[in-house]
Amino acid sequence: MSMYPWICSNVLLPFSDLILGQKVSERLNQLRGFQWKSTDEIDRYRDRRVAELLSKASGCVPYYAEVFKQRNLNRDSIRTVGDLCKLPILDKKTIREQSDNLLDSSYRGKKIKMMSSGSTGTQTTVWTDPSCMDEVFATQLLFWEWGGFQLGKAHLQTGMSIRRGVLKGVKDFVFRCSYVSAFGLRDQELKTMVERIDRYKINAIFGYASSIYVLAKFMESSGQTRSMKSIFTWGDSLFPHYRELIERVFQCKVNDCYGLGEGLQCAAQCELHQGLHEAMHGVVVEILDSDGQPLPIGELGRVVVTRLDHGCMPLIRYDTGDVASFLPERCSCGRNLKLISRIQGRATDIVSTPSGDRLIVHFFTQLFEMIPQIVHFQVRQEQSDRIKILYVPAVDFTPDLLVKLKTQILENCTYPLEIDFVPVAEIPLEKSNKRRFVISNVPI
Repeated sequence: MSMYPWICSNVLLPFSDLILGQKVSERLNQLRGFQWKSTDEIDRYRDRRVAELLSKASGCVPYYAEVFKQRNLNRDSIRTVGDLCKLPILDKKTIREQSDNLLDSSYRGKKIKMMSSGSTGTQTTVWTDPSCMDEVFATQLLFWEWGGFQLGKAHLQTGMSIRRGVLKGVKDFVFRCSYVSAFGLRDQELKTMVERIDRYKINAIFGYASSIYVLAKFMESSGQTRSMKSIFTWGDSLFPHYRELIERVFQCKVNDCYGLGEGLQCAAQCELHQGLHEAMHGVVVEILDSDGQPLPIGELGRVVVTRLDHGCMPLIRYDTGDVASFLPERCSCGRNLKLISRIQGRATDIVSTPSGDRLIVHFFTQLFEMIPQIVHFQVRQEQSDRIKILYVPAVDFTPDLLVKLKTQILENCTYPLEIDFVPVAEIPLEKSNKRRFVISNVPI
């Protein structure tokens, strides 16, 4: 490890934890050891965490107190990971309807609001706390180490924040992050990304799979390549053709990561790219059929996740809406962490216009997250100069919201895109049990 990354990892990260009241560095060191534990040690750890989680939830969370009562369970009923099947699956509808009852009534600390509509087009709000966020950040840093990245190395990150704020701006400077918004990906923005890569000698890229694919596509069109050491994707599906192009243009393997906007880091590829390792220190992943029964290894099913940290709002058997399978083999890297297939339920596309605007799924997600008066939505594009947005209005919906939406979309387009809003009673699910957020038949 060169000098500055060593300083970032051993001095600046612990110092920032001290200033901000976090424990990211401490937890990261624990995770570095956990990943090499034996299968028996991992299983005992998870059983203990599950028992502690449900013992607390049944006493402090009204929703689970009622579940235990209705199902004739007591605090000793859930002692192992296998006992989780005694509890109901927590879906987004239940979270919306039972949001207050899902909160820990004894919690008095800071709460952090997490909003995610994702590729399902359904808005979900959950609450987390600083301890859970420490786990998220430590896990993320561990995943990056798997891909050969060292904290403090110059890197480019795409995200959906237009303004980073003072604190994040300081972190970006200290840890040498060149942050660019993926809110609009026109040729000029993509050209600027390439210029930053060259100016700051960047050899690592992080961000939404679709945004990095768009960057690679732009570079390929002019015959450009760059040699990277690490690329990490998250947020939407890393389709095989995305991976192939990104790896060809940037001349290195892609490490795909699977996390949720609700504040969870679930799985990631290691340096051998043989599948995504379940983050067994922090979550329990189940693969279930349509009736909620466990599927055999190798069979595709619903991804249901339990967060082992209780937090101020425990997420127990949370239905992500995603689709994947467990892989039968163990990774030859030596980590005794289960392998999960590529997440196959995030079917997202990119809206493009004749003037070169490229709007990824998260562009629309960010807009609709702020409008709870629209329950579901779906963007469809059959022509390069026009999109149709289907939406299911809530009872408090007013037409002026559509004017606001149209203005915000056009503010991020150089082309005068025609936008048709179509109210509907419902938007049908795909066979994968997901509601596609963007369906575009126009090539970028």
